[in-house]
Amino acid sequence: MSEIRLAGVALSVGMALWLMLDSRLVSPEPGPPFLSLSLLGLAALFGLGAWAMAVGGRRERTPLLAGLAIGVGGYAVLRLALGLGGT
Repeated sequence: MSEIRLAGVALSVGMALWLMLDSRLVSPEPGPPFLSLSLLGLAALFGLGAWAMAVGGRRERTPLLAGLAIGVGGYAVLRLALGLGGT
């Protein structure tokens, strides 16, 4: 069940980031290119939080934080790979 929750959070976060930053449905300008680096830093913080929850005995919080880390980090890498933003 936690894998489904993790995947759901990751997919939801990725979709929300695309909608708000690069879809041009919310704003006519895409997010700036350097935003991907900020997203990678945020993903690292969420990943560190997931690790801390797993080690600290709060395993019920781990799928949420890991899903956030995967969603944000995956979107940042995809954004860098596709060259989204600033075009």
